[in-house]
Amino acid sequence: MFVIELLLILCSVTGVAFGSSSDYNKSAQSGDNLNTETSNVDYSYYNYFFGLESHGNTVITKYGKLPELDTEEQKESWNSTLEELGNRIKDTLASRYMYPHGEVVTCGSNAGGYFVILFQYGNVDESLMNEIYALIDNAAKEMDIQDIPVEFGYGIYQAEIPLDLEHTYHTYGENVENLSESEREAIEEYMKEKPERLFGDGNLANYGEVPLLKDKKEIGAWWNKLYSIKQGTEGKILPYLEKGQVAAYGIQLTRLHVYIYDGLPSEEKIALAEEIYQIIDEEARKQNVTDIPVAFEESGLYQPAEEVMEDGYEFGEETDLLPSGEKSIGETNNSSNNDSESDNESSSSEEKSNENNSAPGFGLLGGLTCLYGGWRLRKK
Repeated sequence: MFVIELLLILCSVTGVAFGSSSDYNKSAQSGDNLNTETSNVDYSYYNYFFGLESHGNTVITKYGKLPELDTEEQKESWNSTLEELGNRIKDTLASRYMYPHGEVVTCGSNAGGYFVILFQYGNVDESLMNEIYALIDNAAKEMDIQDIPVEFGYGIYQAEIPLDLEHTYHTYGENVENLSESEREAIEEYMKEKPERLFGDGNLANYGEVPLLKDKKEIGAWWNKLYSIKQGTEGKILPYLEKGQVAAYGIQLTRLHVYIYDGLPSEEKIALAEEIYQIIDEEARKQNVTDIPVAFEESGLYQPAEEVMEDGYEFGEETDLLPSGEKSIGETNNSSNNDSESDNESSSSEEKSNENNSAPGFGLLGGLTCLYGGWRLRKK
C-alpha cells in the first residue's frame, strides 16, 4: 500500500517522574527512565509490530522484569514471543487505546528485550499506563510469562493514512471528530498493520540525540537548524565526496544522514564516520547545538572524482538518491501555508529536487525530498 509516513520524532534527554504508588514493578532508580542503552538516533534499536513508525523515542518509564537472555537463540525466541504477545492484544489495543480512539500510536519491542508502547505527545498519566500494562500483563500470563517487561515512551509522527480505495487520506494528528464511522474504522485497521520503514537506520554508525519536538512548529525550527548546520559543513565534507568516500549527505527531517561508500574497508568506514561526525559536531556547537544527531549508512553509490571533473558535474545542490539507487518520491515546494507538491520527473540515475532553507511541508508528500538535502552531481 502506497503510504507516506514521515515520522516526526519526540526525543528527550529526560523522562517523566512518577510517584511510588504503582501496582506494578516499575523501575525506580535514577536514570532508569532514560534510554541509556542506545542513542535515540539509532532507529534499528526498535522493531515495531503495528501502528506508525517513530523516528526516535522518549522513554517515560519501564515496568516489569527482563528475562535472562544470554544467547542469540534466546534473544530470537524472546523477540518472537513478544511479537506473538502483540498479536494477542492488537484488536483490544487498537479499538480502545490507539489512535484515533486513544493516545497509543505504536506497539513493538526494543533490542533490550522490552515490549514497547509509544504514545503521541501529551499528558499521559500513570493510571493510563497501569491500565495498559494490566492488559499486556494479563495476556502475557496466559503465555506463562510473569512480570512482562514493558517500556512506555513518546513518539512523534507524520503519516497520511488511506481512508478508501480512491486515494482519500487522513493526515495523522488532524481532527478526527468529523470523520465518519467507516473512516474511523479504516484508520483503526491501518493502525493494526506493520508500519513501513521509509528511511535508513544508520547501519554503520549512529550519533547524537534528537531533541524533544512537540509539534510541527518545533519540527520546522529544528529542520531549519539542521539545514544551517549542513550548509556550514558542506565545504569541509566536499573533499570526501570528491574522493568517492561519501556518496550522499543531507537531512532526514530530524537528523543529518551521511552515506559512506560501502566498497571501502570496514576500518576505514568506521574511521570516516568518526572523522566526519567531529566536523559536523564542531559546526553544530558553533550554532549552540550539542549532541547533534547523525546517522551513517553504507551505500553502493560511487562517483570517482576524475569522472566528476570529466563529465562537468558541479557540487552544491540536492540529491534524492536512496542507498539502493531508488528515487525519493516527492519534491518539496514550500508556500505560505507550508504545503508541498510532488514532481516525479527522473532520469536513469537521479531525480531532480529543489533545495530551500525552510521546513518541509506536512502534506502527503511533504518532506520526502529533505532526505538527502546535501550533494547533487548535476550535469551542466
